[in-house]
Amino acid sequence: MPATTYYGKMKSNLKNCEEKVMEQGKLIEAKNQEIMALKEQNLRFQADVENFRKKLNEESELIIKYASARIITELLPFLDSLENSNDESVKVLTRQFYTILEREGLREIADINSKFDPTKHETIGMEDGGEENTIKKIIRKGYYLNGKVLRPEMVILNKG
Repeated sequence: MPATTYYGKMKSNLKNCEEKVMEQGKLIEAKNQEIMALKEQNLRFQADVENFRKKLNEESELIIKYASARIITELLPFLDSLENSNDESVKVLTRQFYTILEREGLREIADINSKFDPTKHETIGMEDGGEENTIKKIIRKGYYLNGKVLRPEMVILNKG
């Protein structure tokens, strides 16, 4: 009988070891799944950080691009006054001043005889003649700043 007891104990110990191995295997599998979930979460966080960094750079570029908008808007009435002068020396200064503003991204809209566009024109009246809803006269120049309308043109339209 001692042999049976010895083999019985061995068999029981083997079964206990197999159960422990199975338990450890399940624990390892659970930890592996947890590791995979954490790796995926880490990748998402890295992507979020990269997207945030890109958005921050884009917003910084826009701020830099349009930082001069407020001061240029304040200078436009001064430019209008200079352009209305007939003095030749003032005209030279006006061209120099406009060149400086161009370097900051300022461009004239200048849409004479074109169709009225409410995004870049402000109508103050209508006169007879010409094709309907086309610009007849520009009363006050309009400007773009880096492709965005800074000040709309003040225009008179043709009635048609």
